[in-house]
Amino acid sequence: MATIGIDATALSTPASGGIGVSQYQTMRALAETGTSHRFVLYAARAPVVPFSDRPLDLPWEVRLGSGLLTSSNIAWMQTGVNRLLADDRVEVFWGPRHLLPFRTPGLAKVATVHDFWDRYHPDQQPWINRRLNRLLIAKAISEADVVVTPSDSTARDIPRFVGSVPGDVRVIPWGVDPAVFHPLAEEQIAGVLSRHGVARPYILSLDVFNPRKNFLAALEGVARLSEELRTSLTVVGVGVPRKTATGTAVQARADVLGLSGRLCLVGDVRPADLAALYSGALALVYPSIYEGFGMPVLEAMASGCPVITADRSSLPEVAGGAALLVDPSDPGQLTRAVALVSTDQGERARLVAAGRMRAAGFTWRRTAEEMVAVFERALAAHPGWTGRWAR
Repeated sequence: MATIGIDATALSTPASGGIGVSQYQTMRALAETGTSHRFVLYAARAPVVPFSDRPLDLPWEVRLGSGLLTSSNIAWMQTGVNRLLADDRVEVFWGPRHLLPFRTPGLAKVATVHDFWDRYHPDQQPWINRRLNRLLIAKAISEADVVVTPSDSTARDIPRFVGSVPGDVRVIPWGVDPAVFHPLAEEQIAGVLSRHGVARPYILSLDVFNPRKNFLAALEGVARLSEELRTSLTVVGVGVPRKTATGTAVQARADVLGLSGRLCLVGDVRPADLAALYSGALALVYPSIYEGFGMPVLEAMASGCPVITADRSSLPEVAGGAALLVDPSDPGQLTRAVALVSTDQGERARLVAAGRMRAAGFTWRRTAEEMVAVFERALAAHPGWTGRWAR
């Protein structure tokens, strides 16, 4: 049995995004595997369940920081955590968002690198954040005994952007939670649609104020549909403007394209409502120009929703032939794909069946079991390590 420390700083806010959801779901599954390893979580502030204000519901110790460094998750995880790790005799440390502590000789380390979106789209991140992010990722990759990525696409980008990797690189895909994401009964769907003011039929897009998600291209594609189809469809957008996005561009573009009366922006929604939105949609339209994994693709498939997504980065890898792939820079391809799922019931049924089968192969249990194997591999690289170092 080993003591495994985990960086939980990403969960210090409810809006922890895909990284927070993937970490939380992996940890839940780890707690259910029956492994004899001891897990301890470390955070500058109390972690919560993603997209809620509920305290983390895991049967593990949570060690919180103190002092000035806790005002910065990054600074605290780099240096402030060290004394706690030494006191707890941590033998393996997992950084689920590529943060590893400084000055911990002998400690086995595992780092997850989710994506390299800032390399592909540097204009979408402030330069100082971009510079810091690149330094931290390079540091984590150079120090980790094992680097974990959620996709082959991200793994291939490591030598391209960082160079050689001293440790192992393991691809461990994310999962999808069937307890949340599955086809829902009509009355459940209708209740959620009514509460959010959504009219059927509709297509669904996510994180619509994030330029990388390319929602404006989805609007362009809908605007090119035949008048009969275009005027019958509602375009539902989930998300709220973030620091790097503006809320006016989406509405302004919809106005120019004549879609202002067809656009329904519902803001952020809880996972149960998102499952209902997937279940009732004609399709998820997700023409993202870059993803390290693409969790919405699996969530939609598990919910019985056909998927239209981009033909690049990790998205074809995750879709696995169970989605319609389009060039996200070509609105015409998006138009044809939306028209197909809207009018061809046979093709829609094929996509629903193929998607559900595809999503069933991605489980958090498998993710957790593969992570346990990675922790043990990292530990094996440090024989005789006692979990203590000079402080």
